[in-house]
Amino acid sequence: MNNIQLEYFQYRLNFKYPFRLSHSERNGTDNVYVLMSQDEHFGWGECVFIPYYSETIETFKNLISSIQLPESTENIAGFIKETIQKNPHSNFCIAALDIALHNLKTSITGKSISEQLNIQGKPKDTSFTIGISSNIEMEQKILENSNMSYYKLKVNDIEIKRITDLFSQISTKNFTIDANQGFKDRNEALNWSYTLADKGVFYMEQPFHKDDFESHSWLKARSPIPIIADESFQGYSDLEKIYKSFDGINLKVMKCGGLSEGAACLKRASEMELKSIIGCMSESSVVINASKQIAALADWVDLDGNLLITNDLFASQKSNEELIQILRS
Repeated sequence: MNNIQLEYFQYRLNFKYPFRLSHSERNGTDNVYVLMSQDEHFGWGECVFIPYYSETIETFKNLISSIQLPESTENIAGFIKETIQKNPHSNFCIAALDIALHNLKTSITGKSISEQLNIQGKPKDTSFTIGISSNIEMEQKILENSNMSYYKLKVNDIEIKRITDLFSQISTKNFTIDANQGFKDRNEALNWSYTLADKGVFYMEQPFHKDDFESHSWLKARSPIPIIADESFQGYSDLEKIYKSFDGINLKVMKCGGLSEGAACLKRASEMELKSIIGCMSESSVVINASKQIAALADWVDLDGNLLITNDLFASQKSNEELIQILRS
């Protein structure tokens, strides 16, 4: 076989609605699509550039100019682990390479990513994320996506009552809570954990600042529902400190460096009796479909990024040639 070749394309994903969290708002996400090819085989990868993370298109360019691609897809996990060790602040960009290599291996071998990683079982239904919204916009989002099994409500300490009360008026379905570091007072968060437990909420995600492990540990010891780490958790090396302060993790392949590392994190979390979510960061179907291949390892699934955007090129069955033509134009 010839050597693996790499080409990349800058793109911007546009949201259907402004995406509001406790600390930010945006209308889209810049990304890069990676195409790896070997002879007649090919595989796509993707990374996104989130404004409150440090990686950018320049980070990506620096990464690919400094690494040597593997000669084959035989040992993707080894290549990725070595690349992460040498480039510890480029996990988003490395994830794009990892996903592309796994998809390339699927093209070469005919084995799905879950088969490559020896993952069995079917993933659970995904939640659908509702960003902090006005009452009218929130109702519209829920009605437009009424077929979803359950929802994730983004909140902060000021908006949580309005949002949860309104949701209960609109829908009888289950929901989870993601505060994105939006609480300041421990006792308020604890009171809400009991209120949410009474409503059947599955978990509360990242109530306090990502560096405030003490407050999370305090809440974990008292909350009737699991307290899940998101911003406080990046990858495998964080699992030990997470264990002391949280009940579980939100694993995102962007943050941890791809599917190889993601699967290892989820397996280790299970061994440590940590609950797990497999989540996303508003990526398109390239990342979402790849993440679904390891989702059977998680307790909950939050892979809805592709449902939140208007211009997902990979949502339909376009040929490789069509995709390249669109991305080059």
